[in-house]
Amino acid sequence: MTKLKDHHHDITSIKSLIQAFFDAINAADTHALASHFFPSANLTILRQDPPLPPSPTHYPAYASLAPIPTTPSPHSISTPEEKLSVVIRTSIENFIALIEEGKKRREGKPGPSLFEKPDLDATDVKIDGLFASAWSPFSVTFDGVLHHYGVMVYSLGKGEDGEEERRWRIEGLTQNYRRTPGWGESSGAVL
Repeated sequence: MTKLKDHHHDITSIKSLIQAFFDAINAADTHALASHFFPSANLTILRQDPPLPPSPTHYPAYASLAPIPTTPSPHSISTPEEKLSVVIRTSIENFIALIEEGKKRREGKPGPSLFEKPDLDATDVKIDGLFASAWSPFSVTFDGVLHHYGVMVYSLGKGEDGEEERRWRIEGLTQNYRRTPGWGESSGAVL
């Protein structure tokens, strides 16, 4: 019974970590963000094209999430071949530096209100001792309009944190996303 109780506690802790990760991203709090990762953790962001709206068969949870832009996209004229592109592959330290640079560039300038949200109910967590993985769908809105959506895949470890007891932290993160139609190339900025 204790093993099952511990397993449930670990799943809850991992989902709380995922929410805390998104809270740090939304607040642009790079110190909090860094605290959720092991040093030198890796991060990869992948983009799938062409842009597609969510549908009952493709990310059904997001099909009614938010309005989708109605402006035709150049991609909607033809049906381009599906492809997967690496947007960035780096360490968490370099990614945080990019976020800091982006914050400085945007400071005092108008821009869309960006909000990133995990779907914790649909998050699937697998645990093997001190190692875990989590497959977590997410969505991103710009001014309340669905911009992109996809899945974050977390590789996690439960390690000691200085004087603290063992806690779950992210060792690797791969984000796979797809834009919704109607957004130009320049609006796909991740940072």
